[in-house]
Amino acid sequence: MNENIKTITFTIAAIASISLAYFSAPSARDSSEQSNKMGQALFESFDPRSATGIEIVEVDEEDIESKSIEVAQTEQGWLIKRPGKADYPANADNQVKNVSSILFDLTIIDQAAEGSGEHAKFGVLDPTKANPSDSGIGKSISLKNDSGANLAQLIIGNEVEGLSNTRFVRKPEEDAVYRVELENVNDVTTKFVDWVKKDFLDLDKWNIKQVTFDNYEIKNEQIAPSVKQVLSYDDSEWKLSGSALSEKEELNKEKLDEMKDAFDDLEIIDVEKKPDILASSLRKGSEFVDANNIQALQNSANSLIQKGFRPVNELGQDGKPLSYPNGKPKLKVVSQKGEVIVGMKDGVEYVLRFGETYRGPEDDENSTGDSRYIYAYARVNPNLLEQPELEAVPSPIMEPKPDNNASQQVPAKQQITEQDVNGSKGADGEKGAGGTPSSPPSTPPGPPPNFTPPSAPPSITPPPPPSPTEKSESADSNSSRSEKVDSLAKMKADRDAEIAKIKASNSQKQNEFQDKITKAQARVKELNENLADWYYVIPNDVYKKIRLDRGDFVKAKEKEESEKPDEVKASHILISFKGAERADAGVARSKDEANAEAERIRKLIVEDGKDFAEMAREHSNGPSSSKGGDLGRFKFEVMAKPFSEAAFALGVGDISDVVETGFGFHIIKRTE
Repeated sequence: MNENIKTITFTIAAIASISLAYFSAPSARDSSEQSNKMGQALFESFDPRSATGIEIVEVDEEDIESKSIEVAQTEQGWLIKRPGKADYPANADNQVKNVSSILFDLTIIDQAAEGSGEHAKFGVLDPTKANPSDSGIGKSISLKNDSGANLAQLIIGNEVEGLSNTRFVRKPEEDAVYRVELENVNDVTTKFVDWVKKDFLDLDKWNIKQVTFDNYEIKNEQIAPSVKQVLSYDDSEWKLSGSALSEKEELNKEKLDEMKDAFDDLEIIDVEKKPDILASSLRKGSEFVDANNIQALQNSANSLIQKGFRPVNELGQDGKPLSYPNGKPKLKVVSQKGEVIVGMKDGVEYVLRFGETYRGPEDDENSTGDSRYIYAYARVNPNLLEQPELEAVPSPIMEPKPDNNASQQVPAKQQITEQDVNGSKGADGEKGAGGTPSSPPSTPPGPPPNFTPPSAPPSITPPPPPSPTEKSESADSNSSRSEKVDSLAKMKADRDAEIAKIKASNSQKQNEFQDKITKAQARVKELNENLADWYYVIPNDVYKKIRLDRGDFVKAKEKEESEKPDEVKASHILISFKGAERADAGVARSKDEANAEAERIRKLIVEDGKDFAEMAREHSNGPSSSKGGDLGRFKFEVMAKPFSEAAFALGVGDISDVVETGFGFHIIKRTE
């Protein structure tokens, strides 16, 4: 090939390279066009309140798959649309508001690119079209109207370096990339838990008054009851009833406080719909009350059993099944894991029943075995409220019965005075102050005014008129009786007033108590309206904090410093791991594996009754293994601090929990 041909060939190749570079490179930005975009609205004006649907699509970088969520406004409010599952309220605080308004009134700061070649660089690849394994994929958010058309749609990309709340964005139908200021970007998520009220119980730990553990078991289709452990909480102090603490026991306050915090932090990670019968019955305050046919009962029972619950007959105090007035049997739900009842100061009581480990669809983010079903509802317990202290109502002062003998001569008002002050019910009993029955006065009172005595029969001589002395004595007697009548009237009036005052006070206290009951009933109705429809799914680690056995919250009483012995005798089993202090070269297990092995061996000893010394000879990595783990007697400061703290806290013959030191994991038995 001569030089001319070479020159022409190289020239053509250069032109082709330049052309390819030109057409494949991002479009050059015209400064005047960019300035025209700056400050302009990204979308035509729309009212965010007109948005009735939200759709978000993003790529889960951990699972490398595309995920989406759709939220729509319905007659029941905003609901999360869940294909294959029941729709659930999107009731997280301000979530719908924040997301539905995120695209409103956006202003372009400037334009970052025009061509599609830099979409990945700015993180604005369309997640609905890109391969999930690609890098640079953004989040797509669409706001829809009633007809399903888009009000606004945007792909949100990377954050602009050095500018807070500023992102690269683009419209899906356009190639141009803009910088805009965006708030609430973290609310744009496809995770179910970000759209719901996680604190589904709405339980305030500071209002807890009582916690009851009813850890019954179901054996051979029968409930094997257990002793209920009832813990009361007041002024930051826990007290136990139901089973007494021995002199060597005390409550584990740290464990109980951890439980109380867990109630406050109890959050859902998923939900599943209950059968309609269970939901409608709970709304009426009684389980299964709406179950009217065998098929409906069977469907409900199947649903419960799949989750680790089951229906059983309610029994009366005589041990016989209870029934409704129409003869329908009363049923209730029980759990394989017993139940925890949390009583609040306002009279509301939460019933929490725990089911089996949650096993959802394989593509479900929560089907990991680290979560568990919970069946929850609320009820009113008046005994949780402070009972009104009613004052005893005194008896009224009664008017005495008239004396037949004296009634012919003594006016009614004077008769009351005589008998109440000096009569048969006086302060000195039946006989009055003189020790003998009271008798009418020796001189009867004079006749009433304007009284003309009838003429005596001819054969009878009329009695002589009373003398002046007799008239004076009669007047004094009348005056004394009048004073006594007035005194009694005052006493009676004072007593009646006292009775009225006490009755009014008692009535007010009873009304106030009833007001609290009414408020508790309203609160329970509100809670059950939300709880009735759903089985909830909670994290397993939270379940372990709130479902406790007696041994979890009762511990050996810590000895006073002066009571601690100078030295103890103990044996131990050491499970070492690779990298631990003085670990044998042949130990290859990891730290986690060593911990699990120590827990397994302790369980064999504590629960299965394996001999401690034999297990030490077989499994311990310590030099004392040949002696069955015997360490002899030692002082506190001789051993590693965690080891000594555990050993000196044990009673003779007790086995410790697994204790970690730099040498590995220990199981300790105090022998003396």
